[in-house]
Amino acid sequence: MSVVSVAELQRAWLAVKDGRFRPGATDVPPCRSHAPQAGEGQGAPWNPGVPVLPVLGCHGSAGATTVAVAVATALELPVRVVEAGPAGTSGLTGFATAELGETGSGWVRGHRDLLVLDRLLDGYAPDQIPVPDPDPQDGPVLHVLDAGWPMGTLVRSAGWVRSSVLDADRVVLVTTATVPGLRRLEGVLHELDPLPAGVAVAVQGSRRRRWPREVASCIGPRASSLLEKDLVEVPHDPGLAVRGLDTSPLPGGVLSAATTIAQLLQLAGSSIHHQKGNPQHVR
Repeated sequence: MSVVSVAELQRAWLAVKDGRFRPGATDVPPCRSHAPQAGEGQGAPWNPGVPVLPVLGCHGSAGATTVAVAVATALELPVRVVEAGPAGTSGLTGFATAELGETGSGWVRGHRDLLVLDRLLDGYAPDQIPVPDPDPQDGPVLHVLDAGWPMGTLVRSAGWVRSSVLDADRVVLVTTATVPGLRRLEGVLHELDPLPAGVAVAVQGSRRRRWPREVASCIGPRASSLLEKDLVEVPHDPGLAVRGLDTSPLPGGVLSAATTIAQLLQLAGSSIHHQKGNPQHVR
């Protein structure tokens, strides 16, 4: 009896979901569509009218929320951070210096300097998350979306979080300099294929030249090419690791890495203002 590979099982499952299964079929599932199929998902799409920059953690506790707020802070512009993760996973709870409370639409809003910080009040399935509240007239010039869900979950669901991630032309992927972290990065790159025009890979931990041999040797083919040109090294900060995000200033090393991400993705203030009417382009 032959052994069935994981890839074959995944193709078969997708074929069943798509209604294309038949005995003896060898069809490879078509490329995923970025638009939800009829009947999938709930709620209206999110069209904020300004660019959206998704930040995706490749695994739990990779540091995606920290990178999201660091990039928003480093820009020194009015930026809105929207955290859309599952219940009980919020990293923004202690970061705001001014809490404005519930908005009445499922969100809790806070402020910190030039940042507007929105997090969910309750838990939702990814296709049931309420659309974020409209921006005020003189609102942010950029939305940083801390998606908070595994990429495999997002691409198999529907709703505004999925479309905001898959339709963006810039994305930040966050992982750790560990064997599981780099393996998860390769998996996310597979799910995200085709990649957007701009990708920054933020890897938390030691500098690449100091990665242990077993870490360096587990880099997959997709990750290998990206790490050569789009790697941003985020230093591990022991204090931040213990406290999490709070009202303390962000560590200088983290902010420096965030500035590098902003430069890599061409998130200059003037170019963001220039594209304010187009939610898909941050050039």
